[in-house]
Amino acid sequence: MPNKFDFLKFDALPAAEVFDEGDNIRLKAPRISGVDEGQEIVFFLRNHQGDGIAVYVKLTKKTLNDAIEVVLQKDKLPKAKSLTIDYGAYINESSVHRSAVSHYPPLEDQA
Repeated sequence: MPNKFDFLKFDALPAAEVFDEGDNIRLKAPRISGVDEGQEIVFFLRNHQGDGIAVYVKLTKKTLNDAIEVVLQKDKLPKAKSLTIDYGAYINESSVHRSAVSHYPPLEDQA
């Protein structure tokens, strides 16, 4: 049986904004067009080796047209000097939205 490959098209999104709020960080991303009620937006937070966590946000009718915000406790984040953060959502079987990468702490803070 031959291998079958399904290719996904990636539509770019802007990087999430990252806000340091003491014991928490807040991620804020613009709404993603084409996403339906009940779908999930996933945020990936990982170190340079790729280890990390994924945070899923299920959209409701009330939140469908809003910016996507997630508040995370810093002590629950992967242990690393810095994390790369991106987010995305599947739109259909052949397309996905995936964001540019943001950093925590911001790169200018690491210099």
